Amino acid sequence: ADSPHAEAYRVLRTNILFALKDPKLNTITAVSAGAGEGKSTTIFNLATVFAQNGSRVIIVDSDLRRPSLHKILKVSNSVGLTNYLLKQNSLEEVIQTTPLATFDFLPSGKLPSSSMGVLSSAQMKELIRDLKRRYDYVFFDSPPIMGVSDASILASEVDAVMQVVQYRRYPQPMTIRAKQMIEKVGGNLLGIVLNNISMASDENYYY
Repeated sequence: ADSPHAEAYRVLRTNILFALKDPKLNTITAVSAGAGEGKSTTIFNLATVFAQNGSRVIIVDSDLRRPSLHKILKVSNSVGLTNYLLKQNSLEEVIQTTPLATFDFLPSGKLPSSSMGVLSSAQMKELIRDLKRRYDYVFFDSPPIMGVSDASILASEVDAVMQVVQYRRYPQPMTIRAKQMIEKVGGNLLGIVLNNISMASDENYYY
């Protein structure tokens, strides 16, 4: 909570709240054009600062192919979102608690080949509606938007989308294409998070 990075996420939280305006808009996903831009870290830390502020939050790992949030939390990924969507487990059975009292976690679960396309199912829409009612804020981690259809489906289903761009990692046209894909599916793009910029060592530069 007192690291210099935490302040950046608190600023991001404030900006998102200003952009959302309506408290009924409470489901948010982070997308990026390619892998390794810091999307999972960004959405996880953002969810954490919301929880530290007293909001009841859940983070859902919907990156079914390369889930990473369970590693950050050091918990099992053996059952989760896929099991719920395939009607193998109830929601109560797949949601995990975390050391933060107001912060719950829904891991991705294992990805059987039969579950391709589960994110576009009616069951997924129902899950989003259910979590909207249960929590103040619902955060979804998603796969890179350029590679698979899952991320654009998710972007169209949730209330708000933020695009994470790692500074100079991918060519600019790829970043622009990702933004266009969000808009094409009707996603509500709140804005861009520019990640991993090397701040100069001069403290005045920070301000």
